[in-house]
Amino acid sequence: MADGELTLRLDDETVRCLKAAADAAGQPIEEYDATVIIEGLVADDDWAEDVRIAEECERSGVPSSVEEAMAHFEAELMKQVAKNT
Repeated sequence: MADGELTLRLDDETVRCLKAAADAAGQPIEEYDATVIIEGLVADDDWAEDVRIAEECERSGVPSSVEEAMAHFEAELMKQVAKNT
């Protein structure tokens, strides 16, 4: 991995959703994805919720379901789409 370069492998459905969101935001998918990741990392309230979920999973030994994780991801994605439109 070169400095500042990251390759993510996503399933086809996730790529389709990200492409649709990027198109709706009027941005190239690479730019949109970077924006979503950066804003997700710096948004204190979102980070706190992620930490809470991770701590609960660690405490209980029960992982968050894929459905719960995807619902959270989709909600955050829709916030970004709304903000950029």
